[in-house]
Amino acid sequence: MSLHPQFLFDQGLKDLEHGGYFAITDASGQVAISSDKQLQDQVEATLYQAEHGDAAQLRFAHDGLMALYDGHNGGFHELADRYWTPHGSGRCRTLALQLDGLAALIAYQRRTPEDATNQALINAMLEQIGAIYARSTVAGVYSSDWSTPLELATSIELDISAAGLLATIGHEPLGFGLVGHLQVHAENLIARVAGSDSESVVDVALSRCAVRAQVSLVLARLANVRDDNALSNLARSFVQQTLALFRDPAYGGYWDRVCINGKVRCDWHTSYKKHESPFPIKTAYDVALLLQAIQALPAGVDEHDRASVTAALLEFHDAANGGLFMGKGYFWSTPDDPTVPFIRQFWAPPRQPGIFSIGNLTYLPLHLKSLKTQFAAARALQGIAPPACVHHHDDAALVARELTTIDGSGDVQNIHPTTGAPAINVDLQRYLTWLSKSRASSDTPYGLTAETAPLGFRADKTWQVFSGLHVISDLHALGLQIENKASLIDCIKSSQNTDGGFAEQPGHLSDVFASYCAVLSLRVLGAMPNDIEGCVRYLQACQNPDGGFGDVPGFASDIWHTNLAVLSLHALNAKAPDEQGVLAFALRCRTADGGFANKPGYPPDAFSVYRVVSTLFILNKRIVNPEQTVTWLQNLQLANGSFHYRPGKAVSLVGTYMAIAAMYLLDAQPTYLQESKDWIAAHQKQDGGFGPLNATSATTDESFVCIQTLLILEKGLSQHWVALLN
Repeated sequence: MSLHPQFLFDQGLKDLEHGGYFAITDASGQVAISSDKQLQDQVEATLYQAEHGDAAQLRFAHDGLMALYDGHNGGFHELADRYWTPHGSGRCRTLALQLDGLAALIAYQRRTPEDATNQALINAMLEQIGAIYARSTVAGVYSSDWSTPLELATSIELDISAAGLLATIGHEPLGFGLVGHLQVHAENLIARVAGSDSESVVDVALSRCAVRAQVSLVLARLANVRDDNALSNLARSFVQQTLALFRDPAYGGYWDRVCINGKVRCDWHTSYKKHESPFPIKTAYDVALLLQAIQALPAGVDEHDRASVTAALLEFHDAANGGLFMGKGYFWSTPDDPTVPFIRQFWAPPRQPGIFSIGNLTYLPLHLKSLKTQFAAARALQGIAPPACVHHHDDAALVARELTTIDGSGDVQNIHPTTGAPAINVDLQRYLTWLSKSRASSDTPYGLTAETAPLGFRADKTWQVFSGLHVISDLHALGLQIENKASLIDCIKSSQNTDGGFAEQPGHLSDVFASYCAVLSLRVLGAMPNDIEGCVRYLQACQNPDGGFGDVPGFASDIWHTNLAVLSLHALNAKAPDEQGVLAFALRCRTADGGFANKPGYPPDAFSVYRVVSTLFILNKRIVNPEQTVTWLQNLQLANGSFHYRPGKAVSLVGTYMAIAAMYLLDAQPTYLQESKDWIAAHQKQDGGFGPLNATSATTDESFVCIQTLLILEKGLSQHWVALLN
């Protein structure tokens, strides 16, 4: 599949019926996730096509831009529906965006100098913006008629846009005295960057990777226009500072933000105050801009940095459908160390392209494809070949050498080795009372918490297939009756999409994670999906040439999603297209000390050990010499019964569960057995649910972890169940 994103511009994000470009599409490039049209997208399309497109592509982009032009008031509307009717929220004038729109008109005029209408619009924009700067105070946002300031504060984005417009016009004159005003913005930006090295804390405006990359790029462009070596050196120094600040040395790639102390962490406080997601992520857009900045500064940038940024960008390439995914996120075990992949960003700010909501919980699926990412990547990857598909030819030898055959079969309905579920040292009635509160009604599955409308970072009781699976599994494992199974089954079945995969709720998007939760819930309830063959096809399409699976077709492999896909296929009585490749991929995740990592070359952790051991078990395999892996796991345990999730890192409740589950599948137990039972039982909260120590409340996810671990420690579950349900 071609690396060049032009395919997505034409097939996935281009509105051939009504003109212009959509902001975001699904992983396949077949569905416009939002049909609204944004000014910044039409601007970016026009700028890109003015530089790289043919006449027809440029004309199409420019027509979309002009559909937002307000002939009555001047300037551009900033948000409209698919048919170009402006939304109320889009009838405003953000000065930075209007400058970008002016830059797009100028870029178009250079390609089509005979267009008198466009030149007239440029003149009108210059006059209007000139009038704004003639006022005593310049605001950041104005009403649609430019008369009323809506936001007084200007932002660093205005400085960036002004400097970018200066770089665009070069040495050409600009009417109404605008050049002098733009130069003030550029000098503000230069002063801000020059002072960034001397500050003891990070400037909040410069705490985002994308902003710093944009600043670096615009300063590099301005330095080239001015032939200013000092400015070029400043931009180069700022790029190098940014690379060092945002690089993830353990897992690779570059984070999207740091806190004011220059560290990457879950920023709960800032998130609560500013309504941003507390979770840092890694995005293709950020690294595409970084790569552009490096390319604009050809001298003095370390080749290792260039290669590192290029590799980080290529990691998001969709080998199945073309284009680049938005990014990736993580579940977090500690505030500064990612653990396992999660291709979503939770509690993402609303009113941005691609946001979904489950009750009060918002999330951004990171396997989407945004227009701004495709354009940024298209610029950065000019002339760079796509990553080659890696085929491993020694798979059979590796599998034969490292694995032995076992009987991993079992029955999901018959999971207790002895008669019934064993007793565990918790207040079971209090737990069940809490569980009942996490179900909004007897006709729906369960939510993540028993909360109605929490103010803190907790989900409410709105149902989702993820939390539904864990409650259903707990009730089944405890030998308790599951009420109103028929309605549960109907709700879960309704989450299947036309592509065959399942979503968290009806109307959301398919991925391996949600598909696993839905398929296994149905199997525990004694049902199957309505479209079994479609679900199998969807899951099988997620396998990559390296043998592993990604979260959606074309996404890079990891052992987390490989495990979930294999378990889902097993539950559907199906297999991976290349089962030998699965086994080999799992083995390539092994480290010299006996642990397993989420990807080959990553550091090992307890989560990944379980994922590998579980995958192998369901495929009737086990590593030949499991003793080293058991020892590696046992060495993670503390005397109080808890486990570090990997050496030298934090104690983790979920990591403890997965370490104990992995050992159980390898016929081993924790060194401190009773202490583990006591430590897990201590996680029961006042409300009856379970959650991390010193945390505010319980979730059905963490309650599942505790209940299942206690049953495992009593040897009350079959190994097949422990391998299949997690």
